[in-house]
Amino acid sequence: MTDLKKTLGPLKGAGLMLNIVIGAGLLSLPGLAYQQAAENAIWVWALCALVALPLLSVFIIMGARFPDAGGVSSFAQKAFGRYAYIASSFIFLGAVSFGLPAIALTGGHYLSVLVPVDPAILAIALLLIATGTQLASPEAASRISAMVASAILFSLLLIVAVGLSGITPEMREARALTGPTIGFSQLSVPFMMIFFAFTGWEVSAGTSEEFRNPKRDFPLAMGLSFLAAMLLYFSMAVIVHFTPIESNYEAAFSSIMQHHLGVWGGILMSVLAVVIIVANLMGAIWAVSRMLLSLSRENVVPLDLSADETGRPLKAVFLVVGVLLAVLSLDLFNILAIEDMLSLAGQNFIILFAVAAASLMTLTSSLFEKLVALVAVGSVAVLLAQQDAALLYPVLLSAAAGLLWAVQNRMNKTNIRNSPRSTG
Repeated sequence: MTDLKKTLGPLKGAGLMLNIVIGAGLLSLPGLAYQQAAENAIWVWALCALVALPLLSVFIIMGARFPDAGGVSSFAQKAFGRYAYIASSFIFLGAVSFGLPAIALTGGHYLSVLVPVDPAILAIALLLIATGTQLASPEAASRISAMVASAILFSLLLIVAVGLSGITPEMREARALTGPTIGFSQLSVPFMMIFFAFTGWEVSAGTSEEFRNPKRDFPLAMGLSFLAAMLLYFSMAVIVHFTPIESNYEAAFSSIMQHHLGVWGGILMSVLAVVIIVANLMGAIWAVSRMLLSLSRENVVPLDLSADETGRPLKAVFLVVGVLLAVLSLDLFNILAIEDMLSLAGQNFIILFAVAAASLMTLTSSLFEKLVALVAVGSVAVLLAQQDAALLYPVLLSAAAGLLWAVQNRMNKTNIRNSPRSTG
């Protein structure tokens, strides 16, 4: 099976990670968060950032020490064995199966401001455009990702500058920032949806195998992407907090830019949003296809998803896109809304954070690293205790993984019994 090529350094890697992380979280969640939590939304963002810090530290340590396209699943296998690998892989795929369509739908909502077409249909078109970029060689794709990330960051900084400068003293007085007006249990209600903005680094862990010097460059790329993302998230959340929004919270920044710059401001924002979403989908499809390649390599998926001679796992790419298109059809027929997709994905991702932390706790001999892992696991446990029936989704995925693991174990034992013995 053809190995993945080592083409990433710290800057290209950070650009790819930003393309994976920045998207629906940046463009839709500030508006949706304010819709759900009003003036308390800022404090939920702060809570998410606080929880994310020890979890990100876990991925930095594990990705640098165990670079593998399998990401979290490979960490789990090293720590807990085959079942943990399969279960975490299923939970990961269950997360991206809803998370990536939500990203595409965010682009569809922004594009629908310009094109009067159902956002789900526009989301399908954006997904297909992002898929087309996967046909390039890995070297060309990484260069495209880095260039797009640079252009996006520059454009987003301009949006932040316009949005912050447009906040008048009257706006600040009308919505003055105060302490939280609700307790932890109420703050945790929109947490899983908002935490989706802080996911993506566990997906990025699957790119660690493609870094030229994972021990040095992977942590640098993670750190740079996290700092850039946090600056943008909180700036955008502050802009939404102070700027009046009355409708279309999924595409809040089109309304905000129109408020500050007129009609053309809304149009330019919609165009930029579409570019960001396509870039986000490019990076995410890249990472998830590598995850599927790893599952095929480990014989979890009974399909040959190997990379071709140029290092492109195209069969895995097409499988990913097929699943995403099927989920988008649920929104098209009004079966599942974008908020539900984001919550389900966020919940699964935070469980994966805990799996990675538990793996680190098992594999490391460093007392400091064990402490970091313990804090991460404890944070996730507190948050999951606030959830309800939605936890049934990862439970069912884990049960399906257990069934597959048991079947494979039985088949392996049968093959060993039936294999001809050596006669020496």
